[in-house]
Amino acid sequence: MMSGEHPAAAAGSFVAMDKRSMVGLLVLIGVALIGTLALQAVWLRNSIMLRRTVLAESLDRALLNVSEHLDRIERFSDLQRDARGKRLLMRLDTLRRIAAHAPPGVVGSRDLLDPVEQELLVADLVRSILATDLHKDIRERIDPMLLDSLMREELRAAGVDGGYAYAVFGADGHAVLPTDDHTDSATWADTPHRVLLFRHRLTNPGAELRLVLVHPTGMVMRGVWPKVFVAVLFMAMIVAGFLIAIRIIQRQKRLSDIRNDLVNNMTHELKTPISTIGLACEALADPSVPRTEEQVRNWINMIRNENKRLGSLVENVLQSAVMDSGGMVLKRVDLDVHALIEDVVRGSSMQVSRRSGIITTDLQAEIHRMPADRTHLTNLLYNLIDNAVKYTEAAPRIRIATRSDHEGLHLSVSDNGIGIPASEQKKIFERLYRIPTGNVHNAKGHGLGLSYVRNVVRGHGGTIRVESTPGRGSTFRIFLPFHHVTDRDTSRGG
Repeated sequence: MMSGEHPAAAAGSFVAMDKRSMVGLLVLIGVALIGTLALQAVWLRNSIMLRRTVLAESLDRALLNVSEHLDRIERFSDLQRDARGKRLLMRLDTLRRIAAHAPPGVVGSRDLLDPVEQELLVADLVRSILATDLHKDIRERIDPMLLDSLMREELRAAGVDGGYAYAVFGADGHAVLPTDDHTDSATWADTPHRVLLFRHRLTNPGAELRLVLVHPTGMVMRGVWPKVFVAVLFMAMIVAGFLIAIRIIQRQKRLSDIRNDLVNNMTHELKTPISTIGLACEALADPSVPRTEEQVRNWINMIRNENKRLGSLVENVLQSAVMDSGGMVLKRVDLDVHALIEDVVRGSSMQVSRRSGIITTDLQAEIHRMPADRTHLTNLLYNLIDNAVKYTEAAPRIRIATRSDHEGLHLSVSDNGIGIPASEQKKIFERLYRIPTGNVHNAKGHGLGLSYVRNVVRGHGGTIRVESTPGRGSTFRIFLPFHHVTDRDTSRGG
């Protein structure tokens, strides 16, 4: 769980180069992402401006069409009301019929007015209409219902179904035809959407038809929202992908560092017992080395203990391989947990005594027989004791206690070690995770032990938690239920 030796110079150079490449890659992706977001923002801004321009042109065109309609309708009405106008219309209509049925180049002149008579008739008609227009009020010249019908039709064609107000203003700037009481005078005065009415008439009254949008921004955005939604969705996907990529890269980098550290630590720990066993064998084989029976016994015990240590290291690697394969198979037997604890304590006593430590037990569980896997529970206890010995600066003081209730067996392993910071307590059960801080540099952890312990507990349907205060030791509390879930679930590796 603690930091190991530094990597070799070549490995360090490779890691440093890898860091530079990773930083460069992240910077490159970041710049590309920012550029993409900027282009998307510019594209959205241009789309909104284009939609605003198109809408304004559509509204102005609609007002112009309404003005043209009103002008044509008034002309026709003037002609219909005047007798001379009716006569002129009848003559023109007759001319159109004759022209439609006559051979090319032949026009029935008998149905036409005499040119002089026609000129006089048109002149009298124009004077009559002008004289009439001079006395007409703008309210008399516009039918409100007709105006409303034309406005609705033209604005609907422009894509505006509602959310607008319109009014006719006289030459003096005052509203003279239907207006919206909720629109203030400043808004009417500032609106860019306006058109002169009857602008082709010689007696132009100077009246304007003005249009105001109630929610212009919403009307502009209504045509852009689908594009905005798609653009924002894609931008969010790009940002999310970028963040996920950064997280994956950082995680892979951390795992790579941990694996490199693990290899260094494993190499160191494998070399130590091998060297010790080699020295002991040479001493036993060298006839020139004086030996007593006690010395021979010590060398043999040393070889046995170092061999056991090698076996433990290999077991950790095998446990890691089992977890990589996706599960562990539990072979449950009717197990006496108290007897198992006593066997583990006897097997660990020499390791603890080397540090002038002691293991005590407080086995109070009334029910301590249960179906469990002997091998995995044994390894679980050895892992916890091994951690307690390695991460204790003073002489180890380890206490193993049990109790039981109607649900299951409660097992706790306490030590007087360096403790675990609160911020790290949820992470220590992660595979290959080792606490990055501390001052016990002689301890060579692999980051496999506690992850394996958690998997064993979960495989038995139990739970594990840690209570720890830096500098005051740790207590691992394990609960193993008497009644397990199905075999398929308990064989799962967690």
